[in-house]
Amino acid sequence: MANFDQVNQRSNTYSMKWDGAKSTYHNPEVIPMWIADMDFQSPKPVIEAIKKQAAQGIYGYATEPAMTQAPQVIAQWLETRNQWQINPDYLGYSAGVVNGLGLAIRALTQEGDAIITQTPLYGHFKIAVENSRRKLISNPLKWHKGKAGFDWEKFEQQIVTNHVKMAILCNPHNPTGRVWNTSELKQFAQICQRHHVIILSDDIHSDLILPGNTYHPLAQVYPEYQDQIITFKSPSKTFNLAGLQFAYYYTTNPDYQQQMQSAAAYASNPDLPTAFALPALIAAYQQSVSWLEELLEYLAQNLRWLTTQIESQTPAQVTRSQATYLAWIDVSYLSCSEDELLTALDAGGVGVQTNREFGLDEKAGLFIRLNFATARSVLTTGVNRLIRVLQQLAAR
Repeated sequence: MANFDQVNQRSNTYSMKWDGAKSTYHNPEVIPMWIADMDFQSPKPVIEAIKKQAAQGIYGYATEPAMTQAPQVIAQWLETRNQWQINPDYLGYSAGVVNGLGLAIRALTQEGDAIITQTPLYGHFKIAVENSRRKLISNPLKWHKGKAGFDWEKFEQQIVTNHVKMAILCNPHNPTGRVWNTSELKQFAQICQRHHVIILSDDIHSDLILPGNTYHPLAQVYPEYQDQIITFKSPSKTFNLAGLQFAYYYTTNPDYQQQMQSAAAYASNPDLPTAFALPALIAAYQQSVSWLEELLEYLAQNLRWLTTQIESQTPAQVTRSQATYLAWIDVSYLSCSEDELLTALDAGGVGVQTNREFGLDEKAGLFIRLNFATARSVLTTGVNRLIRVLQQLAAR
């Protein structure tokens, strides 16, 4: 049994989330609930695999994943978890999903090309597109009964008007936690197919599906267009391995594989994993399923608790997330600016992210993303601080 109630001290451990908060927030007592990694220890089999690797005492270059058992382990994981049968030979690798997305953007589009995604968006989509000198087209999600959905008419219209060459899908969606259903996925792919738009599907959160929900890979749901789809995954979010810098992508299009590999070789050395990434991946996918099931139940309980607390004590609305460990909270009822909200939250001792990190201006409302993957006692303190700040802002 994993002990997710254990409070792990992460300060002074080279943690971006905790040590990086010191340069991001003014309050030295802030509880960081911003960056998307978890405050839980990884599964014991993963820790033991890393220890075993470290005990060798030699930390040279690691081998290519394709030269190890990693491709077969990944294929087995996808078949078991998602009923998705893939050819391991069609897997590619990168140091992270964002690295892979950037690689695909540079390899498969030209400078000035338009790339569309949904807003609110994961902030690094914007960075990856704009740093590659491409044009980002935002297609805002629509809301119905507290659930995010696509604006299909505007999505297709913007593809045509802007001559869009590529679309980025986030499945499940970060930050709203929506798990797209098969009907939505098919419609997304069909619109892209009509206009010859390449699809990059960021599925990094696809193993963090909260109980009662089901994830479907786009390429599996709509195989008619699979040669124009590249799916990106990683064990990093699921098993708290982001610092090991390892991700993989899958496409049945050999030309895309070749172009991405050529682009990677041109840009720098090949994207080799660290010496710890592959043993960790294998231990995670082969020996840590029970840990994952316990984690998902703990996360669901955390979400239910924070939703009840926030909505019973403030007018704020917590999105009914179906996946991830990120709560998307609508605080548009407040009559303050985003900067005023951030300043008050910082002073109140809770470090979160707001609109601008997700491609939203204040015309869209006022929103907070809060990471609830932490021990219940830490979550309790953080959420109580958040509620206190919201109450103070509303009383002004």
